[in-house]
Amino acid sequence: MARQVQSLSPAPGTWDDEMAVAPSVQVLDTRAVAPAAPAPASVWSRGTLPGAQAALTLLGSLGGVDAWTVTRITEDTWTGLAVQTTAQTQDPDSPWQRSRAARYEAGTPVSRDRSLCHHLLTGPQPTVVTDLARSAAPDLRRISEGWGLHGYLGIALMSPDGRQLGSLAGLSASPLQVADRNWTELLAVQAGALQASLSADIAALHGQRQEAFERSMDSHDDVTRLPNRRGWASLLATEEQLATPVGDPVGMVLVDLGVIRTVRSLRRAVSVVREAAGDVQLARVGPRQLGILGGGHQTSQVSRTANLVQARLEGAGYRTATAHTMRAGVEPLATTWARAENALVQARREQALDRRR
Repeated sequence: MARQVQSLSPAPGTWDDEMAVAPSVQVLDTRAVAPAAPAPASVWSRGTLPGAQAALTLLGSLGGVDAWTVTRITEDTWTGLAVQTTAQTQDPDSPWQRSRAARYEAGTPVSRDRSLCHHLLTGPQPTVVTDLARSAAPDLRRISEGWGLHGYLGIALMSPDGRQLGSLAGLSASPLQVADRNWTELLAVQAGALQASLSADIAALHGQRQEAFERSMDSHDDVTRLPNRRGWASLLATEEQLATPVGDPVGMVLVDLGVIRTVRSLRRAVSVVREAAGDVQLARVGPRQLGILGGGHQTSQVSRTANLVQARLEGAGYRTATAHTMRAGVEPLATTWARAENALVQARREQALDRRR
């Protein structure tokens, strides 16, 4: 029976530590192992969300708040895709300059329980809170204090099928004065355009990913007819370009097939993995290693895929190990790959040492 082992980062000690989410690497094996802790992720700038700049510029020109942001919400994180401050933050004495919110970098994932949007947006209607410090909810007061925020204007961005994709939010380090402006109407109008654009961009990703896979086959493995290591690298580079601007989650699964003695055995293993993994991009990334790229897949989907692949391969008689993880914010997917591969190598090394004892 496969056991799941998680590589963990050091326990968080401050509010800042708890705010950011560092994805772990899960290793599935026939025994318990202790994979290496993931290396710190390098993070680079997130691409501009199509349509966001005009909306944020318009809202920012109206004054009243310190910053506007468009976010993407996934199963377990909140991520600012675009953040734009307003003219009132340029004053050196502005409370915004002293807040944690001012130090937030677009593209950095934040745990959902640290997101004001997650707690305040409970439906499609706009939300206006003049002073979060006066909230009757202790958790909300704690989160707003952690960010250094008082005023909040927000509205959920919804997909055509009713799922929440993210939010449009105005943030202020000072209490809001809202009597002179109809913010709920303004939010509703801008959100309508943004959510239509975001939904269309996300929907278009499926076809773009299929095209990327076909291009990756220009560099393929003759035995398995899958993209080889170079083709896999091409898939990762394209996925970064596709997923980054709209904050689409990206999961990755690496499968070590163990000792493969014949071409027939290898092809059979690939067939088992393909059937178990479903609608993902599959590649042969090493002599006995397969890579699964889950663009747009949530954490639980990636976990289920890895567990199913591991179970099916074990049931077919293969002595395998499977590692899976999620992209950390906007880190290069090559970094995500290295994190998963390092954990898998460590798992196999520990397994070999145990057999010698």
